[in-house]
Amino acid sequence: MKPRLITNYKKVDPAGDSQSLSRTMLTSYPTETLVEKDKKYTEQKILIPEFSVPGILAKQEWEGLVFHFMAFPTIFEYTDFRLVDENKYELLGFNGKSVSEFTAEYIAECISAMQVHFEQVDEPSAYCKDDETDYKYDKQDVRLLTGKVKWHFGTYLRQTTDDENRILEELREAGELEYEKFDEAFNYTTNYDLPVFKDEHGNTLVFVCRLHAAHFPGSHYLFYSPETKLVRQFSQFPKRKQDEIDFTETDDPDAYTNVIEALTDPSKVLTDRSYFDKNIILPKYSFPGEIISRKYEGLVFHFVITPIFNSSIDFRLTDNNKYELLRFDDKMPGDFTPDFLEECKMEMQEDFELMGEKTVYFFNIDESSDKEWKRTDLKLTVGTDPCWAQATLMRRKNEEEIQSDHDASNMMMYEEPFRNDRYVTDYDLPAFKDENDDKMELVAELNSDDVFGTYYLYFSPKTRLVRQFFQCT
Repeated sequence: MKPRLITNYKKVDPAGDSQSLSRTMLTSYPTETLVEKDKKYTEQKILIPEFSVPGILAKQEWEGLVFHFMAFPTIFEYTDFRLVDENKYELLGFNGKSVSEFTAEYIAECISAMQVHFEQVDEPSAYCKDDETDYKYDKQDVRLLTGKVKWHFGTYLRQTTDDENRILEELREAGELEYEKFDEAFNYTTNYDLPVFKDEHGNTLVFVCRLHAAHFPGSHYLFYSPETKLVRQFSQFPKRKQDEIDFTETDDPDAYTNVIEALTDPSKVLTDRSYFDKNIILPKYSFPGEIISRKYEGLVFHFVITPIFNSSIDFRLTDNNKYELLRFDDKMPGDFTPDFLEECKMEMQEDFELMGEKTVYFFNIDESSDKEWKRTDLKLTVGTDPCWAQATLMRRKNEEEIQSDHDASNMMMYEEPFRNDRYVTDYDLPAFKDENDDKMELVAELNSDDVFGTYYLYFSPKTRLVRQFFQCT
């Protein structure tokens, strides 16, 4: 049983023609002509060549072979290729579905699921082995695992035998099991009896390597059949994701794309400005949806300040990206009594007094050529789960979620936002369902020095329902 070997690769300046790949160098975003036998799948935007890995890094006998990690639609677990002449890949299919079965509707579904990868594409880069003993992570680095496969999720595992556990323990005690942590205590190993680990002739596939890279979301695994030249790539993704986008104020909004506006004109946000005139709600920030994801391109979302006693407010996002008020906690607009309006007005008085006299703009710090910005004026947290200020909309993690978050922290390499949390968002609650009982999507969590508490936006693409939550400690 060959132990695992984790190798870290540092980003370097590309040297020479990318087609003359070094024996020990990884290449990101290799050209399609280097990788693909038929470029039409890249042109259809259902594949992106992400990394090329010399075979000798995995096995001495694979010198001269080059394997490729491809970005493929996130709705699939694995994709099949044939390694053909000149180390190119011939696409065979996704999840066992042959390319001969691809329909126009199927391609459209694939394109939609590829968005997460197209948001990450960068310039080609080269990576060389890092031999420093005192290694420190850098977000540009790449991590390659060879030898014995280590899965992040248990889909392809079986329980280990006593003999296998004894061998693993001996390797660990001898210091020959090189990995972040010795995580085999739960006694599982790859189940090579599964059909997914067999080639067309029933031969067992051989593990090549696993790759992590910050700009290549997820964890990616290559298996190979020396007999048929079949390459099967598996990709696994964290079940929960979280990222932060920092913004700071600018006097020149035209210099940046996708800026956030602090508005002074409520008519740009509300279909009925009477709610503003009655001091019930105060439009605060507006931002284009593509800041969050390409799937929200063309949409504009708004954060609206509400009285502190409000816990949620519902809007309909109109075709011209304005908000139509639907519900204020458990009250419909027709249920607003004079006493309720007065209570809102009293609670909102200070917010309206602090309202700016001109529109203020904020830009994404990462989009600046000057990466040394120190001041963050507001922060958007995006992904699948926000950081709730209270536990009212959360539940305790189960054992599978604890393991999943632990694995995801390794998968993402540099961040572990969920690892120590005991709670997860309870998406089974009615609060996270739209009118059709479909689960809503997290758009963003807002934190700003100019706003008391924390606001959270959820959205239903089908009904265009926007639900905003407010919490404070």
